[in-house]
Amino acid sequence: MAALAVACAAIAAEPVLYKLVDRQGRVTYADHVPKNFDGTVTRLESEASTNVLPGTAGRAEVPPLPPATSAIAEKRRQARESLEKKLREAQARVEAARKALDGGHDPRDDELQTIQHRRPPLAAGETPPNPNCFSVTAPDGTVTLNCPTRVPDEAYYARQAKLKEELRAAEEALAAAEFAYRRGTD
Repeated sequence: MAALAVACAAIAAEPVLYKLVDRQGRVTYADHVPKNFDGTVTRLESEASTNVLPGTAGRAEVPPLPPATSAIAEKRRQARESLEKKLREAQARVEAARKALDGGHDPRDDELQTIQHRRPPLAAGETPPNPNCFSVTAPDGTVTLNCPTRVPDEAYYARQAKLKEELRAAEEALAAAEFAYRRGTD
């Protein structure tokens, strides 16, 4: 009786597979042959010695990941934080440059020069275009209307060009910082 139980256990431990090829050439695998199957049936035998999984009793434990892995992750996190910091600094620089350019349109007192607009004399009853206009008589006796006007000088235009250049450079630095942040590289 015990021998019969051992034989049944051995048979149950080794499953049998069948390769079924029908008339159209389709291949299927099954653990039993279907009734009225019209095609070729091949029994696939398995070797018990090749299907056995090795036991876990003699197997060594899998070591935990080395600390270098966490160091790499920490290094990447620090690099990402550094890139984000550079990005925020570049954004602040662009904002400051835009604000300086927007607030720098008016000329400063040291960036103004006075020019003389000379016009023909005023007709009777006519008012001067500016309240600071006055009549000037030349040595030859001709009368002209002189209207001094304050206009920006070269220093003003040089400052405007510098403000625009600073904004352009800040925008380029921001574009580079955004690109580096997206790529995750320094």
